[in-house]
Amino acid sequence: MVFSLGGLFVNHPARGLLLSALLTLVSFPAFCADTSAMAAAIDRAAQAAIAAGESPGLQVAVFKDGAPVLVKGYGSANLELNVPVGNDSVFRIGSVTKQFTAAALLKLQEEGKLSTNDKLSKYYPAYPRAADVTLAQMLHHTSGLHNYTDDEVILGREAAVTLTTDQWVERFGRMTKTQDFEPGTRWSYSNTAYFLLGGIVEKVEGKPLATVLATRFFTPLGMKQTALDNEQDIVAGRVAGYDAEAPGKFKNARLISMTIPGGAGAMRSSASDLVKWNAALFGGKVLQPASFQAMIAPGRLNDGKLSSTAMTKEGDALPSEYGYALGIAKVEGHTRIGHGGGIFGFNSSLQEFPDDHVTIAVIANGIGPKVGVGQITKRIERIALSLASKE
Repeated sequence: MVFSLGGLFVNHPARGLLLSALLTLVSFPAFCADTSAMAAAIDRAAQAAIAAGESPGLQVAVFKDGAPVLVKGYGSANLELNVPVGNDSVFRIGSVTKQFTAAALLKLQEEGKLSTNDKLSKYYPAYPRAADVTLAQMLHHTSGLHNYTDDEVILGREAAVTLTTDQWVERFGRMTKTQDFEPGTRWSYSNTAYFLLGGIVEKVEGKPLATVLATRFFTPLGMKQTALDNEQDIVAGRVAGYDAEAPGKFKNARLISMTIPGGAGAMRSSASDLVKWNAALFGGKVLQPASFQAMIAPGRLNDGKLSSTAMTKEGDALPSEYGYALGIAKVEGHTRIGHGGGIFGFNSSLQEFPDDHVTIAVIANGIGPKVGVGQITKRIERIALSLASKE
């Protein structure tokens, strides 16, 4: 159960694949002169991805200069019932949740209710090494807190167990390994850190994280398909999730209690709603300028070096640099800021190209080796940026 930058509770990164037999069916223009040509090219790419078995269904929302280029659903929302994906279909989005948790924490800092310089021990004094770890290190994934989704016991036996936030924190504190390295000396993706950060938001607000996020963000921004998920909820348009052994080889996703991903990855949403979020976040409607700049500033270690210079594991998928729940990278000179997500049965990507005024949200209800949003998102990015296809 690996909750990597692009995935929660998956053993392999979902990279996606357009089968070579279908490549001849898709002609990506090297340069899209207008948004209608861009929309047509993205539409062909998404249809080809479904035909190639990269996911049972996809939801795509691409905006440029604040206007929609393409907002569309593809494929099946439920293979057993033969229900199509629509624009209002609701998917789990995994680690894209993290930026909402980070934004909630920064709002509390703006209000003087906490500081990112606080030690974890202020809120969870019993957690191992809590007095040595700051909230900022947790936000940057430099805390060294061992990733609970790498714990084989939790992965194999407890993913479907429903517990309270504090009960899960106590459980994570009893893992065989709780610390991977000295805080601030390396970088390694930690769902544990963001789960704890979600718990801190709950403690400071005195409310469940679901209520905090809805009150502060979802309702004011009109994000009608978005919530912190609960598998027992009756949700209009809820999409079924599928795990995959290979493209086109799907099975119903493993059961999971949505109490376990919490602030690290428990949200459900739609591509349209995620675009609304990015418009508000990057448009200065969510955070004060200083808070937003902190969110997109690359993390640094205790010695002042960028966190990307000291990754713990070869498999850590640091895109280039990592701020607060946002990766900062370049695509052939174009700045990209965003995050991916994955959880049993689902895979997501939300990316902003601020200099190009382009937002791309893609969600899939399939995940596994060569299945998910990975490759289709890359194709869409290249089309939207008028870059020549690499395929």
